[in-house]
Amino acid sequence: MSEEMARKEKGERRKLETNEIFIGNKPFMKYVIATIMQLKENKNEEDTAIIKARGKFISRAVDVAEVVKKKFKETENIELKNSVTIGTEGFTSEEAKKINISTIEITLKK
Repeated sequence: MSEEMARKEKGERRKLETNEIFIGNKPFMKYVIATIMQLKENKNEEDTAIIKARGKFISRAVDVAEVVKKKFKETENIELKNSVTIGTEGFTSEEAKKINISTIEITLKK
């Protein structure tokens, strides 16, 4: 096996091991499906999925969490528990302006 293939394989394993879903510009249902798959397949992390978002994507993260909770209740008759953590990240822009951006982390647990 070449070194490049080994690196790709390790990267893919790392990707599967994490239970975090970062919300961005992809279609809404991709995040819903990714979260549902994470909750169904992840046995080592106590059946949790962590939905993370920043700035304008916070409302999309909340919508994803609510749709996932509803789908789990309808299809598997399981009520998911959730906890929410909010915060602010500060950084300096290219124009040397200090910028604060809001963050949210929604943990869904079976």
